[in-house]
This record gives sequence, C-alpha cells and structure tokens, in this order.
Amino acid sequence: MHQFATDREALDFLVGRIAVEAKREDVPLSDIERKILYFSETGWTLPDMAAVSATFDQNYDQGEYEQKVARLIAKISAEHHGHNKEEEEKWDAAALKLSEGDHYIQVLLNVTSSIHDGPPAGHGFIPSLNPPAVRPPYDRLKLLVVAMLVLFAALLLTLFKNWLTGR
Repeated sequence: MHQFATDREALDFLVGRIAVEAKREDVPLSDIERKILYFSETGWTLPDMAAVSATFDQNYDQGEYEQKVARLIAKISAEHHGHNKEEEEKWDAAALKLSEGDHYIQVLLNVTSSIHDGPPAGHGFIPSLNPPAVRPPYDRLKLLVVAMLVLFAALLLTLFKNWLTGR
C-alpha cells in the first residue's frame, strides 16, 4: 500500500486528482477553488492561505463549492472503485494520512456521503469512521459457523470433564 510521508504529499495527490477530474468533466475550478482545498487550521497549508481564504469567503458560496467538489470526488470514487485498485489504495492512504490532522478537504470527503451518484463514503474508495451499511458477503454465515464451533467445543469440554471425574 502506498504511504504518504507528509500532509503536503497527501494533499498534492488528492487535490491533483480533483483538479484532473474537474478538467475531465469540464467543471470550472478556479485557482482559488483549487488552493482552498489545501486549507488547514493546524496542519501544513499553502503560504498564502490567509489571502486565499479571504478571497474565497468574499467571492464564493461555500455550500455550492462543497457540493461541486463533492460531486467530483464521488465521480473519482465511482471511476476507480473496484476498477483501479492501485489508485483506490493511494486515495485511501492519502485520506488516512490527512485524517491525522484538521484539513478542510476532510469536510469535502465527508460531504460526498450525501451525494447519491457514487458509492457511499466509507465503502471502499473513501474511508470513513462509519462502517458500511451492507455487510460483506457470507458475514452472517461465518458468524453462525463460529458460534456453532464455540458451542461444540463447550460441549466437548463438558463431556471430557465428566469423563475425567468419572460421572
């Protein structure tokens, strides 16, 4: 699995993928919109982030922007989910690295879960703290088999104990 040593490497990867998808989908993504993806209260961010943030707050609707980027993320997720394991693992590793800090892009990754045109967040491509709503195949069967084995082992132990004590 690919590892990102720094927040900057992880941010560069995710922001780069979002910018490529915006271009591919012919969705305008201004320099300010791209740069605001690097925003962080506590972690590494661009040196001119204060000016970028002020410009963004004055000229952009945050809700519309978040929905636009979330749609791009959902398309990236749908494109690679199950089709490109290497890209999926890199995306997951980058998102996991950034989860160690406080980054605005994490908000956008979470907004994706409210969009219905891609796989749900936390199920494959985009990690989430919430488990997937659908259990993996044969999960209940595995649980039933393990429960039966535990009961069988308990029965055998009881029989063996009784045999040793002479009852």
